[in-house]
Amino acid sequence: MKITTRVAAAKFTVGISLLGAAVGASADGWDPTSQASTIGSIANTRHNLTVGYSSNGVIMDFARNNYGAICVYCHTPHGSNKQIQAPLWNRTVNSGSNYTIYDKPTTLMRPIGMPGPNSLTCLSCHDGTITIDSVLNMPGSGLEPLNGGLSNNEVGTSNTAFLDQWTAAGFAGTSGNHFTLGPELGVGDISTACALCHSTPGSPIPDYRVFMLGTDLRNDHPVGVQFPDTFGPGIDFNEPNVKLAGKMAIFDLDGDGHADSNEVRLYDTGDGYEVECASCHDPHGVPSNGPGSRFNPSFLRVNNGITDTSGAGTSGLTSDGPSALCLTCHAK
Repeated sequence: MKITTRVAAAKFTVGISLLGAAVGASADGWDPTSQASTIGSIANTRHNLTVGYSSNGVIMDFARNNYGAICVYCHTPHGSNKQIQAPLWNRTVNSGSNYTIYDKPTTLMRPIGMPGPNSLTCLSCHDGTITIDSVLNMPGSGLEPLNGGLSNNEVGTSNTAFLDQWTAAGFAGTSGNHFTLGPELGVGDISTACALCHSTPGSPIPDYRVFMLGTDLRNDHPVGVQFPDTFGPGIDFNEPNVKLAGKMAIFDLDGDGHADSNEVRLYDTGDGYEVECASCHDPHGVPSNGPGSRFNPSFLRVNNGITDTSGAGTSGLTSDGPSALCLTCHAK
């Protein structure tokens, strides 16, 4: 795809719009100018890709299809992706072999494999290689248009020709400009990525670079790493109090035996209980102090110490204490 003058114009317009929006409701410690309230549901968070949280909400439509439906960017009720064991998954994904994994096994003394399904789902946006609007099935009937709408599209890779069909079908969309989130900080070309605008320190436009993980995961928290299966003196890990073989292990805070959104969990997809992205993050948002309160920053299951007094954009958050998320698993 090519960047045209409308991208440059859009970048300028976004900057002006967000300058005017700086007095809006704060959403997160990293995103103090956003008008996303992060209260109530995913509809009020940055993961709602139908909304641009500036005073001009449609300004980012040049970079992705606006499907007008929140859930469809990740989920579909029928015809979901057969390539991954994820709930009704509607996005294209990479193979785990696409990633360079954490390479310090002696620091953990545990086997480290490739990212599992509960990481590949997150990485399908955050590794910066798949466009943020890259779905397998469009809203509505879900039948993909390239074969005359005769079937669902249940396998596939990111396909610009398919995504352009959204415009051809007469709905709101963009033709030829389907942006990725962006490469890892300091790596790769950002000219066809959200990073084109969202990568300038001190800008009124939110800086997304911390969320651009890339495909080299050696500088991120290990995923696909097996959790210890023995506990006690000399073992630097806490034992989950609920274990569901073949499914997950849970640090069950309320004793109901259910994996609630604010509870850290480990996933078992065949090699034992493993740490994955969704062990610590819930993409739908977790209220920091129960229903009606602000969501934890960065979609964390446990607020890792950010409080009302720690900086701009944190008003209304309730902290679980410094390193609370880390100390759920690590006994230090």
